[in-house]
Amino acid sequence: MDGSLAAAMGAATRRMSVVELALTALPAMVTRGMLVNAHGRRFINEDVYPGLFSVAAVLTQPAPYWVIIDEEGYESIPEQERWGVVPRFVTETLAELEAELGMPQGALESTVGTYNTHAANGQDPYFHKDPRWLRPLTGPFAAVDPRAGFHRGARPGAGAGTGAAGFTLGGLHTTVDGAVLDVSGDPVPGLFAAGRAASGIHGEGYVSGTSLGDGTFFGRRAGSAAAVGG
Repeated sequence: MDGSLAAAMGAATRRMSVVELALTALPAMVTRGMLVNAHGRRFINEDVYPGLFSVAAVLTQPAPYWVIIDEEGYESIPEQERWGVVPRFVTETLAELEAELGMPQGALESTVGTYNTHAANGQDPYFHKDPRWLRPLTGPFAAVDPRAGFHRGARPGAGAGTGAAGFTLGGLHTTVDGAVLDVSGDPVPGLFAAGRAASGIHGEGYVSGTSLGDGTFFGRRAGSAAAVGG
């Protein structure tokens, strides 16, 4: 039974407004280059969990967002990991690229220049990106637009849209034993939920795979409670 059917039976939901965001940007490209906002500025270390750079972008930065990468970085990605994504803009210089992207004059040149100066020494003093991914970016340069979308095995551009998607981290309100509560806080007779159907262990964020633990641990408790008529 999904949450909407349970809610129709009087079940209460919890924290449905808390959403995990996912920017349509390939981590393999983001880590090898940089993620910038509409003004050509970095705002996070690009080697973080994708959910973190997605939330940082959508909730705190002016759109659109761009993945800036150079030819060496793009070519170093195994073809099967590119998911058919190709840059929307390619130029020889950063000045040309920022003009194509409608950024303030000199903004991207300044951002990449600062990045390159420190990357040459294996450092990222502003955002602390792992030295493994640090190297100066050299032309030609490319900009990948998350709004273009991607899908493994699909034609380039499949799934184009806003560049961001999301899913709720909320769900049915339950006890620790999986009993679904109604809007008065009383158990709905015979109704149990766990995992992504319930409002479980997640706070304001999500990490891939955590729902497995949520589902197995609380699913076992719910199953045991249901078996004894709890």
